[in-house]
Amino acid sequence: AFRSIIGLRASIRLNATPRPPDGDPRDSMVVATATAPGAATGTLASLSSGVAGLGVADPPATPPRPRGYDDEPGAVGNVLSTKVALALSPSEDPPPRSGFPYVIPLKELCLESVARAFASDQSCLREGVLPESLRARVVDLLDVRLDINLAGRWIADEAYWCRRARSRWPSLARPGFAPTARGRSWKQMYFEKHVEEAIVASANDEAGHGPGPGDEDDDRDDEKKRNEKENHLDATVRLAKKWTRVLSLRGLRAGGGSVRLGPTLFEPLAGCLTSLTLQYGAKGAGVRYEPSAFGMAEADCEALARCLPSAETLVRLSLPENGLDCRRARIIAAGLGDNVSVTVLDLRSNAIGCRGARAIAKLLDARSVLRELDLGDNDVGEEGARALARALRKNVSMRTLSLRLNAFVGDAGGEALCDAIRKASVAGTTRLESIDLGACGLGPRAARAAARMLRCENSVLVSASFAGNDDFGPEAGGAFRAAFRGQFAKADAGDGSDPSPADPDAFRSSSGSGAGPASPSYDRSVSKPFGTSAKVPAFPSVRSLEIRGCGFGEECEEALEAAVRANRARREASAVEFPDRVSGIVTNTTFFENLREESHE
Repeated sequence: AFRSIIGLRASIRLNATPRPPDGDPRDSMVVATATAPGAATGTLASLSSGVAGLGVADPPATPPRPRGYDDEPGAVGNVLSTKVALALSPSEDPPPRSGFPYVIPLKELCLESVARAFASDQSCLREGVLPESLRARVVDLLDVRLDINLAGRWIADEAYWCRRARSRWPSLARPGFAPTARGRSWKQMYFEKHVEEAIVASANDEAGHGPGPGDEDDDRDDEKKRNEKENHLDATVRLAKKWTRVLSLRGLRAGGGSVRLGPTLFEPLAGCLTSLTLQYGAKGAGVRYEPSAFGMAEADCEALARCLPSAETLVRLSLPENGLDCRRARIIAAGLGDNVSVTVLDLRSNAIGCRGARAIAKLLDARSVLRELDLGDNDVGEEGARALARALRKNVSMRTLSLRLNAFVGDAGGEALCDAIRKASVAGTTRLESIDLGACGLGPRAARAAARMLRCENSVLVSASFAGNDDFGPEAGGAFRAAFRGQFAKADAGDGSDPSPADPDAFRSSSGSGAGPASPSYDRSVSKPFGTSAKVPAFPSVRSLEIRGCGFGEECEEALEAAVRANRARREASAVEFPDRVSGIVTNTTFFENLREESHE
C-alpha cells in the first residue's frame, strides 16, 4: 500500500510538472514505463482509474529497452509505475523534445558539461581518462567553432573534422563525396583548404591595396598593417604544416610579388608539401576583364625558380592557364634543372612555343626524374617536337607525354616523335606508356610512323591518342589495322622478309558501293600461314586507342576497337594467370606517414 501511494504521488507530480522550453539541454532522455508483475496488477488498475479521475492524461506508453547508454540494464525497472530513464547510445539520435518531460541521467549531464568546457580543459581526451565510448560521446558534443589551433592539436577523430568541414563548406556535404585527393583524410583536407583560402585572400588583398603616395604617417600605418597580415598568414601556414600535403591556389591576382612563394609556402612547408598548383587569374571578372589581371608575372616565375631546387618533397607542379610564354617557361625550366623530386609537370593551356619546348626538353636528360609531362594546348611547333623527340630517345624516366591541341606540330614533327619512340623501344631505353598527339595537325607521314610505333615488338606503350587529326585518311586506317596483325607479318619462315604495313602493296582498298571513301583491307597474301618454324606472334601492347576524327571509316574504327578489346582481355587473363606480375606503387613510408595524430599524454 505504501508503494502504491508513493507511485501515485510521483505520477501526479511528474504529470503536473510544466513542460521545459524547447532546446533545454536537460531534456535529452528517452522515457519508458515499467510495470510490476503479479499481485500489483489490481492495485495498478485502481491507481490508473484514480489518476484518470483527477483529469490527468496518461503519458504514451513506450516499450522498455533492456539496456541503456553504458550497456547496463535499468536499475529501477521493477519499481511499480515508475518512469525509467534510459540514456541514449552514441549512435542514436535524441528524441524530439515534446510531450511528456524527460529525465536526464547524471552521466549525460556531465558529458555535456565536459564538452562545453573543452576550450579551457582538454584533459578528457587524454589516454585512460575516459572509456572509449564516453570519449567518443564527448567528441560528438564538441562545437565545430572551436579554435583551430586547439582542435588541430587535440582532436584526431575523422567524424569531427567531417562535421566541421561540411559546416564550413556546404558543397562538401553532397552525397558520395570523399577526400580522396586529399590523402583520404578530412582533417588534412580541412587544413589544406583553410591554408588555400588564407593565402588567396591575402594575395588578392595585397594586390588591391599596395603602397601608394601619401603622408609618411599613413605609409607607416599601411606598412604596419601589412606586416601584421603577413605575420598572421605565416602563423596560419606554420600551424597547418603537419597536415598540409596538397595545395591548389587558384584565382590569384596577377602581379609580381602578390604571393611570397618563399616565406609563405616553401619555407614554412619544407619537408611536407608534395603537390602545388598555381593559377593566376581573377575570378568572376565578367565584363570587367583586364588582360593585366591574368597570367603569371616574370617576377613570380623567378621566385618559383629560386624555390624549386630546395623543394625536396615536391612531387607534382601544376601551372595551368598562366599565360606562360617561352621566356617564362625557360625561367621555370632553369629552376627545375636543379630539382630532383618533381616527377609530374603540368604546363597545359599556356603560350609556350618552340624555344620553351626546347628548354623543357633539356630536362629529359639522363638525370631526369620526370614521369609525366603535359604540354597540351600550347604553341609548340615542329622544331619543339623534334627537340622533344631527340630527348625521348635517351630518356628512361618518362611514362606519360601529352602534346594535344598543339596544331603547329605538323606532319614532320609527329613523324619525328613516333620514330623516336619506336627506336627507343627497340633499344630498350624508353618506358613511355602513354602518348597524346590529338589535334596536332598530323598527316600521312606521321600516321605511317605511328603504325610502325604501335607494332614494335619491344614497345611498352599502353595508351595512344591521335584524335582530331583529320589528315590521316583511309590509307592510314589500313596501316593501323595492319599494325594489329603483326603476328602475320612475323610468321614468315621462308625468306625472312618483313613487309611493312605502311607499304602501299601491303594493303588494298576494298571497293565499296556506298557513299564515302572505301575502307582499306589488309592483303593476307603478303604473309604466309603459321608453320612449325614460325616465330611467336608479337601483339601490340596498346590497350587504349583514341582515333575519333581521323577519317578512318566506320569499318576500320570498329576493327581497331575490337583489336584493342582483345588486348585488354589478353592482359586481364595474364594478370589472373600470373598474379605476381601485377605492378604496384612504391612509396617512401618514412615520408608519407600516418596523418592521424598520436594521443597526448
